[in-house]
Amino acid sequence: MRNRWLHRCAILLAAVAFLSMCTGGAVTSNEERPLYSVGQSHMWLSAGVAVLTIALLLCLRSAGATPWLRRLGWMALALLAIETVLGFLPLPQPPAVRIAHAFIAQLFFPLTVAIAALSSIGWKPHPAPMEGAGVLLLAAKTTPFVVLAQVALGTLFRHGALGVGPHLIGAFVVVLFMLAMALPVIYGPEYRALQLAARLFLAAASVQVFLGLALFSMQSMDVDPVVMIVVTMVHAAVAALTLSATLMLAVLILRDVRRVTGRSLAVGAEQSST
Repeated sequence: MRNRWLHRCAILLAAVAFLSMCTGGAVTSNEERPLYSVGQSHMWLSAGVAVLTIALLLCLRSAGATPWLRRLGWMALALLAIETVLGFLPLPQPPAVRIAHAFIAQLFFPLTVAIAALSSIGWKPHPAPMEGAGVLLLAAKTTPFVVLAQVALGTLFRHGALGVGPHLIGAFVVVLFMLAMALPVIYGPEYRALQLAARLFLAAASVQVFLGLALFSMQSMDVDPVVMIVVTMVHAAVAALTLSATLMLAVLILRDVRRVTGRSLAVGAEQSST
């Protein structure tokens, strides 16, 4: 029962954190302020995030969670503390503060998603391993960091600290890493247990790429600023979802897949011959 309440608290925290991040985009990346009223709810949602984060830590302690899960909870609290300090700095805030505030939000949400997944009753820390190529494991280890770098470039571009060029180049690089991690899982029958996570990951990434191309096209068109701001906010929100999906698929691959070695191949050949 305690584990169930821990899981429910983590899910609620992730949901409120996502809403807080969405409304925060109406404040930090909305210079013209046509949707500033939407951002007024950001403070109340952020207060809810703070309360739920403290409640999550209490649940982690009372539920006897694993050390790794408790560390993630303390990491979430540390990020929340930094985010709160940055958010309460007097207006108008310098670009560096707004960039740091937006980027930390992108880190906090995937962390809450990971806690929600790891606290699930159905989570198996040591399932039956599946054998896979070393390339897949390498992609699982590197893709989250590549996606995180792309999110950082997007945050810098959104706040005017960087041109669009690096973000566009990064998008092509990220797509290659994403395909290297997802396609072997989707088309490998031995990875049947991971295929749903891989498809959800590619769906989020596809929406993110489409939104990015739409924003790039809108820059050369006479588009209502409100539309631009809304699409930008959605693009930032889907970026957090994509980063979360990347992290979770990578965790599942690293948890479930072990590298094929020469010894395992020899054993498999011996078993097939007998």
